[in-house]
Amino acid sequence: MKTPQHFVPTLPEIRALEAVARLGSVSAAAVELNVSQPTISYHIKQLEARWDAKLFRKKGRKLESTELVHDTYNQISAITSSIDNLSSYLSQRTSIKPLSIGVATSFASIILIKRLEKFSQLHPDVGIKLNASNRYTDFAKEGIDVTLRLLPKLQPDSAITTPNPLIPVPNERIRVVCSPGYLQKQLGNTKHTQPLDPVMLLQMQLIHEEDTFHWQKYHTAYIADFKGPLAQQLSFNNADLILNSAIAGSGVAILRDLYINNAIAEGLLIEPFANSLPCERIFQFVLADKKMPTQHVWDFISWLGNEMSSMAKSNR
Repeated sequence: MKTPQHFVPTLPEIRALEAVARLGSVSAAAVELNVSQPTISYHIKQLEARWDAKLFRKKGRKLESTELVHDTYNQISAITSSIDNLSSYLSQRTSIKPLSIGVATSFASIILIKRLEKFSQLHPDVGIKLNASNRYTDFAKEGIDVTLRLLPKLQPDSAITTPNPLIPVPNERIRVVCSPGYLQKQLGNTKHTQPLDPVMLLQMQLIHEEDTFHWQKYHTAYIADFKGPLAQQLSFNNADLILNSAIAGSGVAILRDLYINNAIAEGLLIEPFANSLPCERIFQFVLADKKMPTQHVWDFISWLGNEMSSMAKSNR
């Protein structure tokens, strides 16, 4: 027998060889692999021709493996088993419906996108489909599994109860921020060493969302005898636009802690005023009615809740 030449058998050839060796029959191998008997015979003949070696010999009605096949069967079987396991794993991965998450546009761009890689590393078997929108979610129509929204904070003595899990950041507040460059322009040669008097806001450009609710409340709370009007204003319909405008030095913005903490830590924003407002709305997960949440949904809720809680603690 000549030394077998080095070549890489095809997957169908390997499967045919393993099945015939295990079952001792071309017909049985054909049934198991769902191919014709001539196909199995062809694969075996191709291998014998390339290796210049006999792979099977007849023994009664069965085919008996020759020494070459007998000595290498465990390796051949390991190859087919590995391929089967890989195929099964990939089928499961591709057949799993991605976890569909609905979030407000600002939350997605400021908070979530930068952190989703962490979740993927912890749960590599979970696909993510992010639906960023500021409108109310139609769970059935959009196929959403869970959505995250800012909803009114319930008072401790409230008779209203909610089945939805709340993200644990109850001490989050709304603060006034601006870029270091913008503040320097306002102060001129004066150095900013102490918190400013809120009355200075009357000469600054205010950046806010489409309504002026938070600015009105801030002025009323911290500027004595304030009766309006507000200073020059620049409004946007998303918090991420407000944040970027403040970083660019367009004016002073009023935003919640979670939206500004990273920018403050990186020196992109500063907090010139000591005063802040409590958040009247908190982040809350909303689940689809009449739909039992999957374990992946609970995994995501738990992970994001911990992430946001850690963010709040690290920036206090």
